[in-house]
Amino acid sequence: MNRQSPWMTFAFVASLLVLLAASSLWPESMRPASLKWPSRDWISAFLPQDQDLRVLPEQDSSAAELSLPSKGGKGLIEFPEGDSLGFAKFSRALQGAGNKVIRVLHYGDSQIEGDRISADLRETLQKRYGGSGPGLQGMDPFVPMASVDHRASGNWRRFACFGRPSDREPSSLYGLRGIAHRYEGSSASVEFRARSYGYDRVRKAQKLTLFLGPFESPTEVKVYFEDSLAHIRYYSAVDPSTMEFMASKPMSRVRLEMNGESPLWYGAAWDGAQGVAVDNVSMRGADGLGFKRIERTHFSQSLIQAGPGLVILQFGGNAVPYFKSAGEVERYGRAFAAQIQFFRRALPEADILVVGPSDMAHKVGTDWETYPYVGKVRDVLREAAHSQGAAFFDVFAFMGGAGSMADWTQRNPPLAGADRIHFTPNGARKVGTALAQALDQELQRHNGQ
Repeated sequence: MNRQSPWMTFAFVASLLVLLAASSLWPESMRPASLKWPSRDWISAFLPQDQDLRVLPEQDSSAAELSLPSKGGKGLIEFPEGDSLGFAKFSRALQGAGNKVIRVLHYGDSQIEGDRISADLRETLQKRYGGSGPGLQGMDPFVPMASVDHRASGNWRRFACFGRPSDREPSSLYGLRGIAHRYEGSSASVEFRARSYGYDRVRKAQKLTLFLGPFESPTEVKVYFEDSLAHIRYYSAVDPSTMEFMASKPMSRVRLEMNGESPLWYGAAWDGAQGVAVDNVSMRGADGLGFKRIERTHFSQSLIQAGPGLVILQFGGNAVPYFKSAGEVERYGRAFAAQIQFFRRALPEADILVVGPSDMAHKVGTDWETYPYVGKVRDVLREAAHSQGAAFFDVFAFMGGAGSMADWTQRNPPLAGADRIHFTPNGARKVGTALAQALDQELQRHNGQ
């Protein structure tokens, strides 16, 4: 097995820190929305030698340390006025988790990338309702995943419904994730390895589902479970479709080899045979308004095919720094409501949860101050959610409101990075645990517990 030398690791980390430092010198007005460097604390989460950041195993949870605040005696999750059944649809779907996979689609910006927050939600739900595996994966992710080591060969190109127009797919077909990949040339490969650190259930997946787009030329797909060739399939479809493969026992490594011209690849779901799957769909730089750029019928079919019981939309942070007036924020809220409506019409049998932005700070002179419109963005997202029958989780209030990001930065260990925008792994775990507990609390009302 090849091992990185200490000098190679040092050089890699040093290069990232140099790039981070350089980007911080750019004026905010010149920083592209899609280029947001993570904090050094966040980067360190993906270095195997950093044992202090190891994700807790399932039998050792920090959840007991967390006391969930409430608002007027109510939980952190807020429901539209008159909705006394919160998450009734999701609860009903979970009743069938014993014989099929129930998906939770967690879309979000860079606050969730790398499987942050989603991992803690996944662990809580899988412990209670069954399930395993890390869920839906991209073919060549922009940022490493804490749960899965991706190794891609070949010249892969990424297309996204958000970000730069040059990254758009002309067909507007992006699949379930809103992100598609296509390799150039005649062959490519992708390997998924469950990391040795991470929640235990990630390493117990048995079912692999490939999501592919339309293409007329045959493509050979070889599937390896561990080191053994398990399947050979030939793909030639004019419509989006899936390929499903089941292993006889849990697998820690999957390898795909493709030969022939590339179709659009929408992702690979790595799940258990039944139970809950939680999909981390991180969209770095996205403001949450790109879903309507996806061809409507195609996206609706992709959502229906996956059959999620819950959709989580966690956005707002990338929009906050650019607002100059309350009117701009109001227009953003109306546009976001249209995105929720898009999901609602496609998935009438699923529940929707909107997760609001965190506190965020910027430099004013020598001081750090909360961006002026963070609270207003929180308010319009709550209004947008409730207007479309969706629930709302208030991260801003959970943190402590305006000025809390500075406090989280100064905790020992720090809960937020030096950029005063992104959580550290410890901070993300705190938010993820709170979200998981709040959701679980609501679901237990339906189970009479």
